[in-house]
Amino acid sequence: MNEPNDAAARRVRTVRTTPHLRQLRRGRAVRLLVRAGAAQTRTPAGPLIVFGEVDTCLLPAATPLSRGDLEELLELVPGRPMLWRERPMSLAVSPTTAEGVDCRLAAPSHTDVRAIGTVATHAVVVGGRVLQSSARTRVVRAAGDQRRTWSHYLSQVGVSEVITKVTPEIGARLAEGFLAAGPPPSGALDLASIANRLLGRIRMDHRLDQNTPVQSGTTRLRWAARIGDPAQPVVWFRLQNDTVRTALITVRTEAELADVQRFCEDLAVHDWLLSVTAAALEQSDLFAPGSAESVAVLAPVLHHLAHLWVPGAHTPPALRGLWTQLNTDPDFTAGRRALIDQLHNRVLVATLDAVRHTRIGTEDYSAD
Repeated sequence: MNEPNDAAARRVRTVRTTPHLRQLRRGRAVRLLVRAGAAQTRTPAGPLIVFGEVDTCLLPAATPLSRGDLEELLELVPGRPMLWRERPMSLAVSPTTAEGVDCRLAAPSHTDVRAIGTVATHAVVVGGRVLQSSARTRVVRAAGDQRRTWSHYLSQVGVSEVITKVTPEIGARLAEGFLAAGPPPSGALDLASIANRLLGRIRMDHRLDQNTPVQSGTTRLRWAARIGDPAQPVVWFRLQNDTVRTALITVRTEAELADVQRFCEDLAVHDWLLSVTAAALEQSDLFAPGSAESVAVLAPVLHHLAHLWVPGAHTPPALRGLWTQLNTDPDFTAGRRALIDQLHNRVLVATLDAVRHTRIGTEDYSAD
């Protein structure tokens, strides 16, 4: 009786361990391992990159706005006050608002990088004179490859999750795509439009008289920031054209990464001041040297904007070393000093000419 049972048992064991079944089992095990590995790589492990856009222009008001005026102007979220800093130059920052995005991220060699999340926006006013609209989003890996409800994304203001597969070098590719010259591809993340909408909303506020003492345009700074392993934070800055600038910042930690937006807003203000001063000098060249028309262009820049030059004053301490780099190449401070010296000299020459003509006129009148 035992022998037939043992034979049957051996037959059963033999059937269960045939090469075909062993292959199926190995295949199933491999699939499980691949899925487990994929799940591990999709687990968020810090930001891939942070994107930002800063639009800068002159606040359309005849006089600088006081703190009280700015509290009303920058109340983007009812009941939430603006942030305020008095010295060395007043700085007002509105509450943060969010705008949902479901878009592609431009990345060379990656045909489809889809991100869903929110863009955080706020407005900044420097010295009661200069208005900025600032937008940014922190790009991270999603925990899975399925789209989640909007409540999930709205709970993370300023975070966009990539739900498609990414490779280790994706951060560099995303930076290259975002900072590329020209408008973003169709369907791609467009922070410029988001920042511009907020800028237009504030500029058209009924509390502003729309009288500007200086003729000036709007500049745009498009920036990207990543965590790397430099000895100290590094900035790469470029003028794309007359109005668009780009900056790539590499930092060491997530804490420094969180401070990059404030640095870029500070950078954008001072780049705008350089641009406005240079434009005023070019415009004054249309008139005779020392003429009243030339002075009418130059003097308001000295009166209303020259004192706003305080690079690094509103930059977080960990990133102030970036200004040392900018004062080496392209040497912001030397460029600004040369422009201001030209302004002073032209206004001084015009003043001396006016005084000389007045004295000559007076002497001729006395002689008669």
